[in-house]
Amino acid sequence: MAKTTIIHKTELPDFLPHGWKKEVSIALGIHVNTVTNALKSRKGDTYERIKQVAIVKWGEMK
Repeated sequence: MAKTTIIHKTELPDFLPHGWKKEVSIALGIHVNTVTNALKSRKGDTYERIKQVAIVKWGEMK
């Protein structure tokens, strides 16, 4: 029997807490400057991974 998964839509809050880049970089195992550079470029695989970690940690249900 197939298992059904329910996907909840979440979005990032308007303001993230102080130190969120450091927490995301530790979770992904990358440098903090990599997070900053990926946010500036707004594209790429690293940017998508950063977004997903931030949504999981601080996302708001919509």
